[in-house]
Amino acid sequence: MTGPDLTRVDWSREEREGQTWTDARLVRADLSEAVLRRCTFERCDLSGADLAGAVFDSCAFLGCRFERTRLFATVLRGCKLTGSLLSGTDARGLVAEEGDWSYLVARGTDLRKVRLVGMRLVEADLCDADLREADLSGADLSHARLRNARLRGADLRGARLDGCDVESVDWAGVRIDLAQAVLLAQARGALVDP
Repeated sequence: MTGPDLTRVDWSREEREGQTWTDARLVRADLSEAVLRRCTFERCDLSGADLAGAVFDSCAFLGCRFERTRLFATVLRGCKLTGSLLSGTDARGLVAEEGDWSYLVARGTDLRKVRLVGMRLVEADLCDADLREADLSGADLSHARLRNARLRGADLRGARLDGCDVESVDWAGVRIDLAQAVLLAQARGALVDP
C-alpha cells in the first residue's frame, strides 16, 4: 500500500462526510461510535480496527480488508463492500440495509443473527460462514458460494438463489418461501407439476 498510514488513528465519536481514502492503512484504528456519510475507502486495510457502534451511511469500502475487525453493533446503511474481505470479525449485532456486498469474501465468518435484509450478495463467497438465525430475506444471493454455510434458523424468504449450489447446504431449520421450495425440490431431481 502506498496510501496514508493511519495506523491506530482515533476517530471515535467523530463525524466525517464526503472524504476518500485510497490504499490507506487503518490498522487498529478506533472508529467506534463514529458517523461517516458518503465516504469512500478504496483498497484500505482496516484489520484490527474498532468500528463498534459506528454508523456508515452511503459509504463505499471497495476491495478493503477487514481482518479481526470489530463490527459489534455497527450500522451500514446503503453501503458497498464490493470485493472486500471479512475474516475473523466480531459482527454481533451488525445491521446492514440496502447495500451492495457483491464479490465479498466472508469465508468462515461468524455472521450469526446479522440483518442483511435486501442486500446484494451476488457471487459472494460465504463458504463455511456461520449465518445461523441471520435475516437474509429479500437478499440477492445469485451465484453466491454457500458450501458448508451454517444456515439453521436463517430467514431466506424472497432471497434470489439463482446459480447457487443449493445441494451443498443443510436446509434444516431455514425459512424459505414456496418458490424456493420448488427450486430446492427441482435441484434434488423432483418433477414439480404446476
